[in-house]
Amino acid sequence: MKTAGFVLAGGRSSRMGRDKALLILDGETLVQRALRSLAQVCDEVAIAGGAPHLSQFGPLISDSISDSGPLAGIVAALEQSAHEWNLFLAVDVPFIPRVAWQQILAAARQTTAVAVMARVHGEIQPLCSAYRRSAAPALRRQLESGNLKVTRATEAAGPIAYVDFENIAWFRNFNTPSEFEQAAALPGRP
Repeated sequence: MKTAGFVLAGGRSSRMGRDKALLILDGETLVQRALRSLAQVCDEVAIAGGAPHLSQFGPLISDSISDSGPLAGIVAALEQSAHEWNLFLAVDVPFIPRVAWQQILAAARQTTAVAVMARVHGEIQPLCSAYRRSAAPALRRQLESGNLKVTRATEAAGPIAYVDFENIAWFRNFNTPSEFEQAAALPGRP
């Protein structure tokens, strides 16, 4: 099953104080790390919703409606994708291993749902998920109506399938410099 992968990098990073996509972890920027993570299982990868300077790292898809959060990046990417299934990863979630993507894609092959979302200890991870391209029109309607919460908008677009994971460290994200420093220093992190 051919897939596309998109790094969601459009946030303002206001609590971080600088662009999260350009933070360095293990010698590479977070946007490079995310693109590499997706490239392990996707036929093509791009950056969705990022600022123009991120185009140095890969193809860039602009949000269709600015300041509308990750849903705008998801909609813009789905509308431009050539593949039915598309993986999405928030730029500030740097520890997702290949096996997690493989499990999400395996679930996508077996479902009629509009999306397959990771879930860790009951907590849904809508920005580490697979979305059908055919969900784009319904998600656009949600976006244009102001329903910007990704999970809620996706539920309105159709059924969601879930893949449950136990390792919470895989899905760790960060919003502040201290959270980033703590995540980078974790022993045994993926």
